[in-house]
Amino acid sequence: MRLRYLKPTIYEAIMKKSILAVSVLSIVSAHAFADYESVETYQGKPATSHTIEANNALAKTLPWKDTTAFDRSKRGLIAEFGDHRAGELKNRMAHLDNDEIPASVNPSIWRQAQMNFTSGGLYQVTEGVYQIRGADLSNMTIYKAKTGYIIHDPMVTAETALAGWEFAKKHLPKINGKHNIVGMIYSHTHVDHFGGSRGIYESGDFVEGAPIIAPVDFIREMADENVLAGNAMGRRSAYQYGSELGNDVTGIVDNALGMGLSKGNVTLVAPTQYIEEREETVDIGGLEFHFINMPGAEAPAEIVHYIPEYRTLHTAELTYDGQHNIYTFRGAKVRDSLIWTKYLTELKMRFVDSGLVDSIHAAHSAPVWNDKGNEISDYITLQRDNYGFVHNQSLRLANHGVTINDVGREIDKIIPKTQQNNWASRGYHGSYSHNARAVVNMYLGYYDMNPVNTNPLTTVDKSCTYVNAAGIDTFMKVGQEHFAAGEYQQASQLLNDVVMCNPDNKQARELLADSFEQQGYQSETMAWRNSYLQAAVELRTNQIGEGTKVASADVIANTPTSSFLDFIAVRLNAPKAEALGLDFNMNVVHPDVQETYYVEVSNANMASLEVDEIVKDTDTTLRINKSDLTKVVLGQTTLDELIKSNKAQVEGDAKTLKDLASSLDSFEQGFEIMPLAK
Repeated sequence: MRLRYLKPTIYEAIMKKSILAVSVLSIVSAHAFADYESVETYQGKPATSHTIEANNALAKTLPWKDTTAFDRSKRGLIAEFGDHRAGELKNRMAHLDNDEIPASVNPSIWRQAQMNFTSGGLYQVTEGVYQIRGADLSNMTIYKAKTGYIIHDPMVTAETALAGWEFAKKHLPKINGKHNIVGMIYSHTHVDHFGGSRGIYESGDFVEGAPIIAPVDFIREMADENVLAGNAMGRRSAYQYGSELGNDVTGIVDNALGMGLSKGNVTLVAPTQYIEEREETVDIGGLEFHFINMPGAEAPAEIVHYIPEYRTLHTAELTYDGQHNIYTFRGAKVRDSLIWTKYLTELKMRFVDSGLVDSIHAAHSAPVWNDKGNEISDYITLQRDNYGFVHNQSLRLANHGVTINDVGREIDKIIPKTQQNNWASRGYHGSYSHNARAVVNMYLGYYDMNPVNTNPLTTVDKSCTYVNAAGIDTFMKVGQEHFAAGEYQQASQLLNDVVMCNPDNKQARELLADSFEQQGYQSETMAWRNSYLQAAVELRTNQIGEGTKVASADVIANTPTSSFLDFIAVRLNAPKAEALGLDFNMNVVHPDVQETYYVEVSNANMASLEVDEIVKDTDTTLRINKSDLTKVVLGQTTLDELIKSNKAQVEGDAKTLKDLASSLDSFEQGFEIMPLAK
């Protein structure tokens, strides 16, 4: 039996052998002579004795006797992936199949990783409800209807979604002699819930005209989150998900919501039907779904659903085995933790406490069943109170004068024991600390009212002020002393100022990387670990990787023109526009979809609005099909080529378009977070 099941007797046995010691020796021998000349050959350093001590101390406080999540993850297994293509992710993460907790991993997130690693195949939730788990970051749920199957949340990539469906077909019965797909549902706007849609749609089993259902405002909210700040979000995602980290115990060990991300193409087949009302009952293939819109919590547009025939509730991403993000490091709108608690209270009262469900299942983690009568209620109550605690206590502290930069530390001091002793409340995806800061930011903003922060110095100027006052030698000496004492955050604080002020200081870069790395090894939260370790990679190699592409071709193709115009406004370089004296208005007309937009450029700014008809007496009118505009955005053609071929027409002053184009910035994703040495 392996430690991934976390039986307390095994854990205690390892503790008696001075836990992690064997792991440390293997890491030292493998990485003592690490090569930092390139990202490809990069390897992390071993955990220090201080990190081992900190992780051992935490391990003693964790509720190891509770193995129910492992039991739930294994329950209902129909077939394991084995060597099937659907199991690529599980095979890639094989380093999790390890008897010992590595020294370089926080023991709590290692337990989360092994819990996620337990899943890897097709599972039955209840009669008629099945899930592919362990193939991707998210679960793909499959419902049996009278005329065929319904796919819910087709994972991240088309290739993996197709592989998952092909695997499921091997084990699920045919309906009316076929494995027809009679509908597809997207629970919300995040890519791991629609990215594999084309794999399902083009599988050969998707029935022509079958509905593709999504929450109201799905396309607009999806575009807003992935396009307007998409370049910055892609770069930041490299830190949150550790794009340059290896799949090993000094790199990526888990992605909190699941083992990791599948490889392949992110796609989006546009929804054909939206849940417009707050609640709607929809028949799909003879199976009744009761949909409820619950926006603004985990996602700006999101639906949950109840299936009376199967007495089961799909909670989308409002629940999972861990604390979720109120604020996500990659960057997104701050989520409303108060409304999150109200949604969970509603679900608990309406479906759980009233006895309407025997199971709940979700987009991540394993289902929960009512075997003894109260498991689901207890689970949702703890999840609800987790977000309620963060919301209420953050604001309580703020009303006592605790500032945004201090509230995270204060929250950590008062976490209830019931939450600490519940694995599904621990901070694997979102931490108490950064979620508390998000709550304060939502209500009070980023400003802490200290006048020194009214008009703060730039990051570099502030660092240089400190370094110039005390001297680099002092900073380096004290930074090294903190590192030697295992005070890695204090060391990072000083060394970061040195590196920001003087990026060419190799000694400071290396020691800062070392201090970040040890903090990563001690971090329970996935985004914290990966961010620390990714920063160490860039400091040591002096290279920036390709990052994460947020907007795929399908996402761009489905982006509304209103969002494209908003993005052009973001790209407008104000000094260039001012120098050119840009001051004009125009119409953009899409004959193919019968849409018209009005645009004004004035005062070095661009504003736009969808209108019912062409605005008269404008400087310019551009007529272009929406499909052709998409080709321009994707780089498949240019506006000039379309005009020459008469696929686009310009009426009025054509020079305004050229002047506008010359004033637009192009964004490169490889901008510095940690400064590069010159």
